[in-house]
Amino acid sequence: MSIKLRELIRSIRACKTAAEERAVIARECALIRTAFKEDDNQFRHRNVAKLLFIHMMGYPTHFGQMECLKLIASSKFPEKRVGYLGLTQLLDENTEVLMLVTNSIKNDMMSDNQYVNGLALCALGNIGSEEMCRALAREVEQMMASSNPYIRKKAALCAMRIVRKVDEIEDKFNSKIGNLLEDRNHGVLLAGCSLLTALLEKSPDYIRDFRKYIPALVRALRNMVTSGYTNAAEYDIAGITDPFLQAKILRLLRILGERSVDASDEMNDILAQVATNTEGTKNTGNAILYECVLTIMSIEAESGLRVLGINILGRFLLSRDNNIRYVALATLQRVVNVDVQVMQRHRNTIIDCLKDPDISIRKRALDVTYSLVDDSNIKSMTKELLNYLLVAESDFKEELCSRICLAVEKYSPNRRWQIDTLIKVMCLGGNYVKDQQRERFCRIVAATPELHSYTVIKLYFNMKESLSQEALVHVGIWCLGEFGDHLVSGRAVGPDNQPIHVSPNDVLDLLQDIIRKPPNAEKAASTHVLAAGALIKLVTRCPSEFDRIKKLLRRFECSLHVDLQQRACEFLELLRSEWDSSRAGILDRMPVPEKEIAGAESRAVGDATIDEVPPSASGGGGYGGGAPALAGGKDLLDLNDLLGGPTETPSVVAAPAAAPAGGGAGDLLDLLGGGGAAPAAPAGGPDMGLLDIFGGGPAAAAPAATTAQEGPPIVAFEKNGLKITLYPRKEADGTCNITARFSNSLNVPLTNFVFEAAVPKYIGLTMQQATGQVLPPQSDGLVTQSMTVQNSTGGEKALLMRLRIGYVANGTPVQEMGQVGGFPPGF
Repeated sequence: MSIKLRELIRSIRACKTAAEERAVIARECALIRTAFKEDDNQFRHRNVAKLLFIHMMGYPTHFGQMECLKLIASSKFPEKRVGYLGLTQLLDENTEVLMLVTNSIKNDMMSDNQYVNGLALCALGNIGSEEMCRALAREVEQMMASSNPYIRKKAALCAMRIVRKVDEIEDKFNSKIGNLLEDRNHGVLLAGCSLLTALLEKSPDYIRDFRKYIPALVRALRNMVTSGYTNAAEYDIAGITDPFLQAKILRLLRILGERSVDASDEMNDILAQVATNTEGTKNTGNAILYECVLTIMSIEAESGLRVLGINILGRFLLSRDNNIRYVALATLQRVVNVDVQVMQRHRNTIIDCLKDPDISIRKRALDVTYSLVDDSNIKSMTKELLNYLLVAESDFKEELCSRICLAVEKYSPNRRWQIDTLIKVMCLGGNYVKDQQRERFCRIVAATPELHSYTVIKLYFNMKESLSQEALVHVGIWCLGEFGDHLVSGRAVGPDNQPIHVSPNDVLDLLQDIIRKPPNAEKAASTHVLAAGALIKLVTRCPSEFDRIKKLLRRFECSLHVDLQQRACEFLELLRSEWDSSRAGILDRMPVPEKEIAGAESRAVGDATIDEVPPSASGGGGYGGGAPALAGGKDLLDLNDLLGGPTETPSVVAAPAAAPAGGGAGDLLDLLGGGGAAPAAPAGGPDMGLLDIFGGGPAAAAPAATTAQEGPPIVAFEKNGLKITLYPRKEADGTCNITARFSNSLNVPLTNFVFEAAVPKYIGLTMQQATGQVLPPQSDGLVTQSMTVQNSTGGEKALLMRLRIGYVANGTPVQEMGQVGGFPPGF
């Protein structure tokens, strides 16, 4: 005789290996098969119960299906209960033997025992096939009119299965639904709402017929929301009366009120009442508020009610629970087009979610942020996204760059701003810009002849400062090949109407550097292919460098990359004398598709003047007679821009002086995530930090102060237990020494601590290493870091700093951004 279910579970749990478990189950299955063959009625229900457990363990139990049917046919309730349980677990609607149980289910529906009725209805509602549902629909309809609420509830849920399975009798239960919706029993009402929701989702044509029941639903919802409800204690869950029924009614009202002003008017008051009276401190209340907001946004609600709904989502965004914040962002994404102006109020909160440690929240926040972008806020939103691009994680930058490029292409006010912004993206995240976006940039430039000179000059000086960003290098190479004549012509003028001089030799030097050290060694062949194309194009743009171009192309003549080798051989053939007469036509600029031309004409070009150029000492990149560059333009990543200062037409980029070698990560370059900073220029020399594309040289130094001056301490940052205090001191030579003291009021240490700062371009900054990378718990100023700043305006412009702080607390990486001003006048 086989063992009891409890003993079987104990035996399986005692197994130490999978082999032992399989042996125990195989032995028990053999005993159960023997009992089935001997038609052992006494222990059949026990054996089926054991099969259910074995089925849950993942082992085959198909040999017990017929025994379930025998138990269902039994007159004993315990056996019938196990039989129905086995039927719903061991069989599904596609099992052929299921049709054999149809008659037994029909007989049990007619039983005088309500629990037997419930078993039959549950089985039909869970695994009923289309044939079974069609055959038993009449009995289910009759049971929906039963005086027993237990049976009415089960019958309504069973009818929901029938509605979904059988098309031709979907309206069979319509006459019974009204009584269910007016039932005072919450279980019956919940089942009725589920049945009507399923019916309307499948057949929206019935929505108009059932709108007459909106007052009954509103009345039931108001009873639960109103304090003093008589049955509140019976259905109370965390202070909310029957949240399951409230959520179901709200979902049904959402369907009934969609695209109907009259129906929406009937439910406006109760929705406002639910939204204002429901407490959102616990998940039950948040679930009701979530359903309420979805209903408000789906119906033709009043504008004030929509504002209330969006404000609720804004409150969700401030929750510490990541699940609630995710739900809020997902809902905002769905309703973003309902009232964009109200959504803009929560823009800062949404953008803050981009810095969340949870990647799923960051992605949702990026989706919502992108949806908020329009013609009116494209500049401010792009600035926020670019600021985030500076600190975003590597695995998130590709999607972020794609979204910025799409938004810029769709909403840019003019071509100049579009090109400037796309170059910013490539300067900051060029290794994450997709090939399609690089091609799109080249098409935009080609279709805007007014900006050919501006673009190629800007890209040239960008590449002079950084060859680490692949997209920047690739589009720059292409533009050098296509529009290199603009670069070397000397016709472009700087801000003081002096010509910008770039020699053909400088252009070839840059291409040679790129060939020698491509931005991505693994994709060097693609870079070399572009470089070869640019070289052959420059034959007609820079004829004085013919021999050098030929020499550079010969380097690819024996390349292992077949495509590159073939191109090089063909290009070298084109340099032979017999092609002299037709070479210029072959190497002419690529024609622009008419579609691109039409797109360019539909958008303003913008200002094509060059606001800033680098000083003449920058390897031949200066202009007329070596006169110093003006610094009046606005650089690409000026700290004023990061700090939300006044905006103006962006010119070509500038950055502050890089820190001396070994001076830490205090310069703007490191903070903005640029690659490979050059050391600071000697005193009085030019400043060419990464991204200082067209920035002016340093202004004349201010007169030195006669005595040292101590400034008051400044609290630069205080959040989550971390406090940073700056102690400024102005020396007699005009420099300012600042000591940063770090305090940790937490009970855990902050490890891997990094403090970085960026300053405007009129400030020189040198940072020393911090005295430690670990802030002990409950410490005050044990770790310090010194920095020296030189204000080239002599204090006429205030000292500003942009801070980035990184550390690990309790194993969780934290990165914070901040800004600090308020330094004493003259510092």
